[in-house]
Amino acid sequence: MAVIGKIREKSSLVLIIVGVAMLAFLLPSDGIRNLFGGADNTIGEIGDIKISGQEFDQKLETAISLWEAQNKTSATNEVRDSYKEQVWNELVREIVLESQFKELGIAVSPEELFDMVQGNDPHPQVKQAFTDPNTGIFNPAQVLQFLKSLETMPAENKNQWLQFEDGIEKERIATKYNSLLIKGMYATTSMQKRTYVDQTESRNIKFVAKRYAAINDSTISVTAEELKAYYEEHKNEYKQDASREIEYVKFEVTPSEADIAEAKKWIEETAGEFKTTEDDSSFVTYNSEAPLDENFYNQTAMPLGLDSIFFFSETGTISAPFEENGAFFVAKLSKIKMVPDSVKARHILLKTTNQPTDTLLKAKLDSIKTLIKKGADFAKIAKEISEDVGSAIEGGDLGWFKEGTMVKPFNDACFDGKVGDLVVVQSEFGFHLIEILKQADKVRKIQLATIVRKNIPSNETFDAVFAKASMFYSNNSTAEAFKKATEGDKVTKFVAPEVKVGDKDIPGMTNVRELVRWAYNSEKGAVCDPKQFENTFVIAHLSEVREEGIAPMEQVEIQVELGAKKKKKAELFIKEMSGIHNLDELATKIGGTVEIAPNVNFAAYAIPGMGQELRVNGMASTLQKGQMSPPIEGQTGVFVIQIESVTPAPPTTDYAGIKTQLEQNYRGSTSQLLEALKDKFGVVDKRYKFY
Repeated sequence: MAVIGKIREKSSLVLIIVGVAMLAFLLPSDGIRNLFGGADNTIGEIGDIKISGQEFDQKLETAISLWEAQNKTSATNEVRDSYKEQVWNELVREIVLESQFKELGIAVSPEELFDMVQGNDPHPQVKQAFTDPNTGIFNPAQVLQFLKSLETMPAENKNQWLQFEDGIEKERIATKYNSLLIKGMYATTSMQKRTYVDQTESRNIKFVAKRYAAINDSTISVTAEELKAYYEEHKNEYKQDASREIEYVKFEVTPSEADIAEAKKWIEETAGEFKTTEDDSSFVTYNSEAPLDENFYNQTAMPLGLDSIFFFSETGTISAPFEENGAFFVAKLSKIKMVPDSVKARHILLKTTNQPTDTLLKAKLDSIKTLIKKGADFAKIAKEISEDVGSAIEGGDLGWFKEGTMVKPFNDACFDGKVGDLVVVQSEFGFHLIEILKQADKVRKIQLATIVRKNIPSNETFDAVFAKASMFYSNNSTAEAFKKATEGDKVTKFVAPEVKVGDKDIPGMTNVRELVRWAYNSEKGAVCDPKQFENTFVIAHLSEVREEGIAPMEQVEIQVELGAKKKKKAELFIKEMSGIHNLDELATKIGGTVEIAPNVNFAAYAIPGMGQELRVNGMASTLQKGQMSPPIEGQTGVFVIQIESVTPAPPTTDYAGIKTQLEQNYRGSTSQLLEALKDKFGVVDKRYKFY
């Protein structure tokens, strides 16, 4: 039983994510809750495999249940959102990559799995689980004993072990696949030599350029046929991810004058009761909209702008009600104490990992405390065993610190104790043995009990704003009406230009997942009825729909027009610059100058004086000394170049560095494999329909 717990702690058991991060979510589908109604509950497609909403939800809940069991707490919305992505990504990897494993015949034999669990060289997780923490020695006999006892263990523990075995088997398969890919990409001798020349051979060039900016775009006209031809020729440049453009107006609900007056009346009435109560803590707990502040403050750090007169008042003194940052406050001087202004202390920390309390760790520190009282060296022990690495090297010394700097149990022990005290306390970090070395002079500090009443909108205020938002929607529920209503200054229109399918936030608003889902389930031009997000009602217009793939011409017409005009300029410039075989003559003809670019290298990112002009760079590497190029259509203009000199690559027989560089590049390219396979299979994500 302890071994199962240890494996769960060290490896997360089922969620072994290594190699290509394969997750073993292969549980039977019987008894899945039907959370997805309707005729089509497909949440995604991976190749010809459809993923149903029930299947995805079952895997998601399994993963979250495991997380909650390991962390002993309920999953937050952030954790659930994270697992929605993780489970989907692992489903894609599992289906796409396992098809490759099967096609290539990659597998793990029973003998190989046996060796990974109890052979001569077991899996690192097995070694870790069955290694004596005191000696650091792996005990294979314990593995065998554990496996023999599996049949007598509860079914849960047996299943956990089987899932663990399944996980390390998948890891081994993924490792084999990666190794196969890496070994298949080899830097040949000819490639090494070619790369060496590309990186070390250089040319000094002269050139004449005519930049596209020399002619204003407004002087160039292109026909509809030319635009269409340019678009067809450059389609691949207009690939896009799915996105939506949302225009929206907001109706924010803010407290009315009546709401503020009501809050003020309440705080004034409550202040009288607060003054006479003897249990400040309970009164704040039951009446305030903010939790009790247990901190003690000195005169210079008083909160809420309270003055020194209040600081030096008697216990029970109450302030007049005041308003600050959208809330009303009443503060009461609840407690006074004299404490050191600062403390110098040192500690020994033993961290807890599993249990809220660990009697063994506390007993160990109690024993050390006894030894120190008998004369043992605190600093020496701290250096040897304290798990606070930063202070351990200083013998546990933390130096001087103010109250509130440390976590509360540690803070209270230091400021409530006296010099020379040795105290064992537990904090969120573990168990501490603290020695109070010095304390500064004691100063007056006070604790405040504060009643807070926020100015919040009433139900009547909400209803009034909702009615206003509903009226706007009723009058402007079409795309044409919405656009017209938001053209003037009466209503502020916000625009979210590129909303992705998985977004939860848009410019100007957070946690609006419902609005994003609406956008992806609606047609272009749709207008939504009022949607409430906290204290705001939103009416939105779906102004643009961009699907994944090649953008239609109407969505990229500006880019197409600019590109077509640039192409037309290039054609004009090439015609003008052709047929001349002397750079000086060419410069005179076009009204330009002859420029110089030294040390042009084929492997370089850019050319001096030109920037990133790959066509020019490619042409330069093919020309010999004195040779002049034809006009070259570049990114920023048309260029004619001439080679002034060539500096050959220095002779060498050592290509080891080049080989290493190439093979590292090849290994890096394996990270792009999954994306390439996803494109090949065709992965369609429809989770936005349900989440």
